[in-house]
Amino acid sequence: MSADKSLGTFAEFFAGIGLVRLALEQCGWVAAFANDIDAKKAEIYRHNWPDDQHLLLGDIHQIDVESLPSVELATGSFPCNDLSIAGKWDGLDGQESSAFWGLVSILDRLDERRPPLVLLENVVGFLQRNGGRDLETALLALNELDYSVDVMLIDAVRFTPQSRPRLFVVASQGQRLDRRTTSCESDVRPKKLAQFIHLNDHLRWDVRELPALPRSALRVADIVEDLPDDDPQWWNRERAEYFMGQLSPRHAEQAASMIAGPQVSYATAFRRVRQGRSMAELRVDGIAGCLRTPRGGSGRQILFAAGLGDYRVRLLTARECARLQGVSDDYVIDVPTNQALFGFGDAVCVPVIQWIATNYLGPLLQERGVAALTGAAGG
Repeated sequence: MSADKSLGTFAEFFAGIGLVRLALEQCGWVAAFANDIDAKKAEIYRHNWPDDQHLLLGDIHQIDVESLPSVELATGSFPCNDLSIAGKWDGLDGQESSAFWGLVSILDRLDERRPPLVLLENVVGFLQRNGGRDLETALLALNELDYSVDVMLIDAVRFTPQSRPRLFVVASQGQRLDRRTTSCESDVRPKKLAQFIHLNDHLRWDVRELPALPRSALRVADIVEDLPDDDPQWWNRERAEYFMGQLSPRHAEQAASMIAGPQVSYATAFRRVRQGRSMAELRVDGIAGCLRTPRGGSGRQILFAAGLGDYRVRLLTARECARLQGVSDDYVIDVPTNQALFGFGDAVCVPVIQWIATNYLGPLLQERGVAALTGAAGG
């Protein structure tokens, strides 16, 4: 889409492999700048936008704000390692998640060129960490930059067959009264998040009513690649039997039921340590677990295919992980599998961002434009 027909321009911080960009461009936004510190993720990004000059590889703390373009939207999926339950739990002052303050510093130094809209994404642990005080601190920092704030919790499972709840913050500039509904509990603001909003009435809120989220009918079977039986990615019998031996009695019973089924069905599994023993935990509801980065070897998700009296086991492929993130098959994955999995494990779910862009960011930007025109006419 050409710039003259676009909704607006955006700067993508913590760009990773570019899935925020992929989502926003499909909704009519135009990328003007991108930044990430990870060279391996940047390699994947550049494979998909080979002629693009917007991506700056480097530390967010060292970006020269004078060189940044003026944009309508800044996005930031800052590192979650210190905020996730599976991570270090060090909070916003942790070594990696403290990169959030690099973005705040950029917004501060942009001053009058500050983008009117900001979209942040992180794990649900952002709400839970330190009794909610980390999230409160982050929102207060945005308030101090003249942004009103809103928060949402959206699970990718409403769009793809992946359980991936994530917290989203929308910050908007402008002369606006503190706006909250009497009870803001809704589809995108479950009870715990609504309570957080209610308890933090000192913050400057702009909580907006939004439509109900869709309910996806997609299941793991819909994203599985059709690999031939002799593909080396399928585990040999010895390795597959070892996996079966790692199942608890309950999960072994579920696996046996699938094997006896009249057709091939699919389940996913992760390995976890339970009481000092490595166990494989099966998920049979047609939904994959949350994609992770393959740190330590246990982060890779396992596919269990069973039926007609037999079973096969392998790891999810990079393309299957891409599909779980709502990425179409024309997205280029021309890197080693583990490199791709680090990228997708840290990325956003594309249709979630598209839903936010369509139902929130676009209307909000249009509202701002109408308000500006009205103000100019009145002046």
